[in-house]
Amino acid sequence: MVISDDNYEEIYELDLLQAEDYSEVNFINEIWVVKPLKEIIVELSIFLPVIIIGLSGNFLLIFTLATNKHLRTPANLMIGNMALADMLSLLVHPWVYLITYDFFQNYILGPFICRTEAALECAILISSVMSLSVISYDRLSSIVVPNTGLNQMTARICMVCTWLTGFFLSTPLIIFRSYKERQWKDFLETFCVEQPLIIQIYWPTICAVLVWLPLTILIICYISIFIKLQRFESVVLRKALSHQRKASYKKKVAKMMFIVILTFMLCRLPFTVLIFWRFSRFTGKSPQNINNNPGFYFYLWLASKFMIFLNAALNPIIYGITNEKFRKAFKNSKLSNWLFVKKSIIPDCPKNEQKTDENIFFIFKWKIKQKEENTRSNKTNNKENKICK
Repeated sequence: MVISDDNYEEIYELDLLQAEDYSEVNFINEIWVVKPLKEIIVELSIFLPVIIIGLSGNFLLIFTLATNKHLRTPANLMIGNMALADMLSLLVHPWVYLITYDFFQNYILGPFICRTEAALECAILISSVMSLSVISYDRLSSIVVPNTGLNQMTARICMVCTWLTGFFLSTPLIIFRSYKERQWKDFLETFCVEQPLIIQIYWPTICAVLVWLPLTILIICYISIFIKLQRFESVVLRKALSHQRKASYKKKVAKMMFIVILTFMLCRLPFTVLIFWRFSRFTGKSPQNINNNPGFYFYLWLASKFMIFLNAALNPIIYGITNEKFRKAFKNSKLSNWLFVKKSIIPDCPKNEQKTDENIFFIFKWKIKQKEENTRSNKTNNKENKICK
């Protein structure tokens, strides 16, 4: 059997999902098995900082909520739920992607992971974006229609529903994905393949749930809040100045919503575009498209995945670090006292000025200890010199 460009379509029509005998034919793609170590190091140097920052930020956000009961408002519970989803996404998604679709030419994790990894990743991403949508709705209801936001019970129900919905919508990936092996004359090819129904119907639906639906909700919420703030500001100008703080707070909320929308669009839209491009690029094409390193498309796909991971790393910064209550609660926690040591600094100014404290990261504690030891030894030496004199 000779494979050429003329009979690629004929081979594909034999049904790629069924077992075919290629044992007398050389592998049609270049055999590279594992990426060069240099390329692996470069990619890890790009991904690792985002993963570490994202995991740290989401963990600290969850830790702060768990250890401060007064912060567990309905909206903050949903923020914590989103942080949990983002943390799980960063724990699972990057490594599965890099190992199964990047570092190795073959799919090396076997049939079980083939059927479950995409479903798990999809469920986590759906839970995250649904949490973001609920947070946006709560902000909208709190500002535009006061006293109609979430309460503790509805927040907990929404948290459970985000996960149930995520796992329910991702179930088809378990059913319609399968692990395949194909023996060529010079290469045993292993890959994870999706049935055409997944590509034609399911992925556009999931893209709508992951990107277009939450983006629509975010835009509607932001526009509604902006209109409300414009009206509120005109009323405040005619009232006492004491109301200006409330107006200022609501402006900050609107600015944060704008940042959330912009971040969401920049980080999620590339993935959606490439899903549809993949549909037009690979549907009905030859089997050489499986287990191949597709050049420019591969780098675009890698970049789109990186942007999703970046989104999971930015969310705790947007919702946690920029929130004064979260910062204050974490600063007073035991974990903060362990991570950071306070070093007193006496400024070069009159004596009545108060000294300030500087937080030093725990990795650099040894430097402080070393300086203290040097100071003590210097004082001891000075005393001994005076005694000798």
